Amino acid sequence: MKHPVMHFEIMGHDAPKLRSFYADVFGWDVAPPIEGSAVEYTIVEPVPHYQRGIAGGIGVAPQGYDGHVTFYVVVDDMEGAFSKIEEHGGSRMMGPDKVPNGPIIGLFRDPEGHTIGLVDPCGATRGAPMGLAPFVFFNGRCQEALEFYKKALGGSYEIHMKDGDKVQYAKFTAPGINFEAADGSSSSPVNPNEGNISLSLDVPDAIQAEEIFRALSDGGSVDHEFGDVEWGGKFGGLKDRFGNEWFVSSQSPVSS
Repeated sequence: MKHPVMHFEIMGHDAPKLRSFYADVFGWDVAPPIEGSAVEYTIVEPVPHYQRGIAGGIGVAPQGYDGHVTFYVVVDDMEGAFSKIEEHGGSRMMGPDKVPNGPIIGLFRDPEGHTIGLVDPCGATRGAPMGLAPFVFFNGRCQEALEFYKKALGGSYEIHMKDGDKVQYAKFTAPGINFEAADGSSSSPVNPNEGNISLSLDVPDAIQAEEIFRALSDGGSVDHEFGDVEWGGKFGGLKDRFGNEWFVSSQSPVSS
């Protein structure tokens, strides 16, 4: 599978000052330190409920260590990842360590000495907020439509996958608005009586995503069996018993 970036981290020796700095300069939502944690550590959600970007943390670095600014990459085999890192010129710094009621984490140095994190969610993402967005097919006019809505709604869009001139996957974002889009396989005009909108559900935990996929498909039909996909993570497509089309996806690996 491909490995998404999940979490950023800022570690230093004056955590209250760092928390205030990032909250004041960028308006980040910085929570109080986690109670009962062995390390003073704060969860940061830069823009609450904003679907673009990733969350992170600010904490106190151990004595004798200068600290770091880093990000965490999702893996489903921590020791396997460390072996590959060392094989390609990196080195293990820390871990794997289990966070109480949380994921397994580790740190490594790349060949130039940069500190990078690893995280195996190992079920810690179960119950995390899901994301539901309309998925709109524009039948060969996707980029034209995205430009139209960009001007009309004052938003922006990102095209993530293309095949020649054909948009296979794009995301549109404006204040309070999110939808996903593609050209689709049809080039005929959109029929307003048939509709061209499906439902895209992103579930952080892959096991939970498959459970939801099975539940939604009960009494309906499966168009694309839930499983690994070439663009990373897991995906499945179905029509439920009411005729609604669902795309269920997860970027979290399934751990044994």
